Amino acid sequence: MPNPAHYKRRRAEFLAAIDTPVLLMAGGWISRNYPANWNPFRADSNFLFFFPEPEANAAALFDPKDGSVVLFLDERTQADALWHGAVPSFTDMKRALGVTAVEQRAELAKVVRKKIGRRRLRCLAIADARATAEAAALSGEALDFYSSARIGDEDLLRVIAHLRLHKDEAELAEMRIAAGVTREAHTLAMARTRPGIYEQELVGHVEGTFARHGCVPAYNTILSVRGEVLHNHAHGNLMLETDQVLLDAGAERPSGYCADVTRTWPVNGHFSPEARDVYDIVLAAEKAAIDAVRPGARYRDVHMTAARVLADGLVQLGLLKGDPGALVESGAHALFFPHGTGHLLGLDVHDMEAFGDLIAYGKDRQRSKQFGTAYLRLDLDLAPGMCVTIEPGIYFVPAILRDAAFKKQFKGQVDFRRAEEFLTMNSLRGFGGIRIEDDVVCTAAGREVLTAAIPKERLAVEALVGSGVA
Repeated sequence: MPNPAHYKRRRAEFLAAIDTPVLLMAGGWISRNYPANWNPFRADSNFLFFFPEPEANAAALFDPKDGSVVLFLDERTQADALWHGAVPSFTDMKRALGVTAVEQRAELAKVVRKKIGRRRLRCLAIADARATAEAAALSGEALDFYSSARIGDEDLLRVIAHLRLHKDEAELAEMRIAAGVTREAHTLAMARTRPGIYEQELVGHVEGTFARHGCVPAYNTILSVRGEVLHNHAHGNLMLETDQVLLDAGAERPSGYCADVTRTWPVNGHFSPEARDVYDIVLAAEKAAIDAVRPGARYRDVHMTAARVLADGLVQLGLLKGDPGALVESGAHALFFPHGTGHLLGLDVHDMEAFGDLIAYGKDRQRSKQFGTAYLRLDLDLAPGMCVTIEPGIYFVPAILRDAAFKKQFKGQVDFRRAEEFLTMNSLRGFGGIRIEDDVVCTAAGREVLTAAIPKERLAVEALVGSGVA
């Protein structure tokens, strides 16, 4: 966990970059089904960026006029101590965090209005609808967490994004720890894989590993023999001898910093000839894209590097026809690779994605309208301290490869009869999909692969699968 000095410095940097008061909300407990049965609390990432282990319902007023940071916390009561245990006093919290003052949360509106006077107050929408409504009432802003255009003032978003984009050593240390826990989870899942078990059993090993290390899943675990379903959160399939498992899972530290990794492996421990060929193409594309990460590199070019390697491999397999560069230009490759190569990573698994293309694309770049490339989540020039995922894949999706419009559009570039062989193999269950993903930080010298220790070379993966089965 970064030390208090790290958070104090981040708050000072924020105060120096704003010209009006800013109120940030941590969010509160959200009920799972009845009021007293809560989902686990997780503070809004923008609040978590400035404060370690925030309390539920906390808020903070940043005032650049006097350089103050006022933290608002729920009052300490005897009832709370009975049910939840004693918590530090306001005085203790002020001293530990190094803030200007700690006030009662119930007095938030009164204190904020008195302190800011007639000045403009800016806020951000968060996932907690009640906290967002409260912030909107105080600021007069039309805030909506589910609309990137209304999540907050554009200048405020840019200030926060500038701070969050470039990870310092304390943040990277947290992400390396998350990567280590994620490595243990992935290798355990591989080792415990065997035909005849349900996907859920492996999910238990993955998420149990996270829990043993004091972590939680950074996102809903994707573990499926239906690898062609990109975000498949169902875990009810029985794993057959001829299936392959796609696991996309990452640990999140108490600090909020996380990992995001995908590996794919055969249930029986041996890739079929077709799976071997596809796997090798995806791995080559991933390595080429990782090698393209360096200061000044445009992320869209990193994506296109992966796309061209995939297109070349698909030509060799007879699934695509023509020049790989021309196939990528036309978008034919996207029928097998219908998403972007990756995204930002940090406190959010899709870091700051709620801010929309204002941050992910910047002022002067526009999202492509071409199928597949339209899903590229990032188009910035990389700089030291920026963390991204690199995750190319090849998928055989019936809804895409049997689509009449696509068949007409790409008639001379895609061998749809060859594709149908993949859609109907494995006793008509289909080939599925293969994705390989690592977490990469751009450095002054080039790059560091935070998740390099997680096996991905084909022979190493095959050797590990089933090795932990009694």
